[in-house]
Amino acid sequence: MTMPPEPRGRTSGAHFRTLLGAGVLAVITFLHPGELSNQNFAAEPLSQKDEFAQRLQEPHTGLVDGRSLRLALQIVSRHQNQPSRHINTWIDRRVNPDSLVSPGSLGPTRYASLCKIAASAGCVCYPVDNCVVIGRPAWVAELSRHIFSHTDDAAPNRRPKRGAAGNPVDLHWPDLTTPNEALEIVRGHIDDRRAAVPAAGAFPHDLWPETLLRDISPQLAVQLIAGQFLDVRETDENQSPFARTYQFAGAQDDLESIRNLDPNLRVDVSGGRLRLQATPAAHQAFCRRMLAIPQGDSPAGQPVPAGANALEILKQNERVFSLEVTDKPAGPLIQALVAQLGLQCQFDPAANPQLEKRVSLSAVDQTLWQLVRLITDQASLKIDAAGDKLRVSANN
Repeated sequence: MTMPPEPRGRTSGAHFRTLLGAGVLAVITFLHPGELSNQNFAAEPLSQKDEFAQRLQEPHTGLVDGRSLRLALQIVSRHQNQPSRHINTWIDRRVNPDSLVSPGSLGPTRYASLCKIAASAGCVCYPVDNCVVIGRPAWVAELSRHIFSHTDDAAPNRRPKRGAAGNPVDLHWPDLTTPNEALEIVRGHIDDRRAAVPAAGAFPHDLWPETLLRDISPQLAVQLIAGQFLDVRETDENQSPFARTYQFAGAQDDLESIRNLDPNLRVDVSGGRLRLQATPAAHQAFCRRMLAIPQGDSPAGQPVPAGANALEILKQNERVFSLEVTDKPAGPLIQALVAQLGLQCQFDPAANPQLEKRVSLSAVDQTLWQLVRLITDQASLKIDAAGDKLRVSANN
């Protein structure tokens, strides 16, 4: 997608509050527990075995400093040539997607990159079913709690396959679509007429950007649209707990690290699954830790032979990354890449013109060594071993 909703045609504050008082009452009622009994889309536990979690754990790195929030998120979430690796994202309409971000070096996973970009804009991330919601901490907390307070992800049900009534579909609407038009697009994919859906014309008149949500539950899409109009205030109530089930190797080892965020955290472990009753901030921190480990890797990374120099460590690491950069200086970019392995560069002062050369590249599933070579080739640089460092000099 994926960028929802930053309105381009906002109503004035007084008129907007009037609309909220009338039209959006239906939305708030829709989100009330009593109205969600038919809306439960049986969210699954977030598990490392599921394709969505695996996409979030794909290795990733890069630099997007100076880009808009919208474009930076798109760089991480979209795979132009591999649509199956698309990550759905949904942005708080109260966040300016055109604000510039400077998150520094991204990675080590796509989810970690999304979190760093969001944090640079004063936002947080949280994965909901197969969509990452991004926005103000209070809004993400409120939306997450609404969704998971009324779904039973502890049940053994799996996500239904595409094709049955109300099952996951691809949703798309063009630029300048209104929330009510988006709702009608989603409504067309809901066969169960008993499902609780806001009435036509329930939402204020915003103009939303082009949006693509792949393989998403229509019921969840309705909740995301309605969630843009939640009446969120910055209060302690935003940290009311909710329960969610997770399935990640070594998850129990990380629980102590999030107890500082939620001393009242409750844990139930059964059948390899871990169910957390915790505050939204604790759930977010837990996901950041679990999804920052590249799929199939341990936090320590791959072992290297004893006595290997820095260049051998770089060449022998087989983890693959995706990288997209435009007009960035070669030297800092090389350092950002090798830092993924804890390595440092030793730059030859005589190579300053080459180190400052601006480079651009887009690469998918390349090792760090392959990415570094792409940069050094563009900038006429070479890399040699210098003990535990990498010596970067001009390729004369």
